Amino acid sequence: MFGGICWLLDGNMLCGVEVGRYMFRVGKAQEREALSRPGAEIVSFAGRAMGGIVWVAAESCHQAGLESWILLAERFAGSLPPK
Repeated sequence: MFGGICWLLDGNMLCGVEVGRYMFRVGKAQEREALSRPGAEIVSFAGRAMGGIVWVAAESCHQAGLESWILLAERFAGSLPPK
């Protein structure tokens, strides 16, 4: 979908990585919280915003703690039924 590596939780997308940035599926309910963090921006493909999914600049992600981003994404992906 985006040309990078993606990790799944019970068959649902959790996060991904591309050169210089990470992608986290945080869900629409947590989107505002995610976007309030440094280096985060909404994912857009072909000019269309992908609600509930954010890019985070690698440097910002490392400074804030990669684990905190993974936990935020896990909170959403873990709430979805397994595929």
